Amino acid sequence: MDTNGHKIETKSVKHTFTPEERDQLGGDLARCVGSIRSIEAEFDQVKAGYKAKTAEAASRVESLSTALVNGFEMRNKRCVVAYRPQERQKDYLLEADVLKMKIAESAVPGFVVELAGVVLTEPMTAEDFQAELIMAESKFDTREEITLFPPTERDRGVLVVGRFAGVWFSALRVNIGKLSLEERLDSEQRSFKKRADAVSHAVKRVKEWLKTNLKDHAKGFETSFDAVVDAHKEREE
Repeated sequence: MDTNGHKIETKSVKHTFTPEERDQLGGDLARCVGSIRSIEAEFDQVKAGYKAKTAEAASRVESLSTALVNGFEMRNKRCVVAYRPQERQKDYLLEADVLKMKIAESAVPGFVVELAGVVLTEPMTAEDFQAELIMAESKFDTREEITLFPPTERDRGVLVVGRFAGVWFSALRVNIGKLSLEERLDSEQRSFKKRADAVSHAVKRVKEWLKTNLKDHAKGFETSFDAVVDAHKEREE
C-alpha cells in the first residue's frame, strides 16, 4: 500500500522502549527467572529421589554379592540356651532343631536324634550362672536351704538338700572371709535313701573343709553344725 505516494514495507529497525514497556519487560523477566528456579528445584528433588533409589539398588547388589560369595548371612532366630558351667560357657541351639529332636524322640521311643549343632557360643555371665543353677535345681522336689550358722555381713553358710527320683542329695554354699565353697545340687553326686543322712553327710563335708582351711578356728562353728544335724535327724519327707 502506498501512503502519500510512498511504498510501505515492514522491516526490523531499532525501537527504544517506553517506560511502560520497560516495566513490562522487567516483570516478564522476573517471572521467567522464578519459573526457572522452580523447575530446577523440582529437578533437584527428582534427581535426589533417583539418586537414593540408585544407592539403594547398589547396596542391595553389594549385599547379595556378599551373601552369594560367603554362602551365609546373619539372621535373628529363636535359640535354646544350653549352659556349661564347668567350662563357664553357654551354647545356643536353634529352637527349630530342638523341637525336631523332641518330635523324633516322641515318635520313636529311645531313638536319639543329634542336633544340627551349636550355632553360637558365648561366655556365661553372673546372671547366667544364677539362672542355670535355678534351672538345674528345679527338678528336685522338697528342696530346702538350711542355714549352717548365723550369717554376718561377710560370712554365710547354707546347706541345700533335695530329693530326686526317690533319693536325697545335698550341696554346700559357704563363704567365710576369702574362703568360698560352692557346690551344685546335682543328681550325679552321691545320694542317700534318707534325708537325715544327706544332711549329716553334708555337715561332715563342711567340717572337714573348715578344718583344712581354718585349722583350730574351725571349732567355733561345730556347735552350729551339730545343731543342724540334730534338728534334721528325725525329719522325713
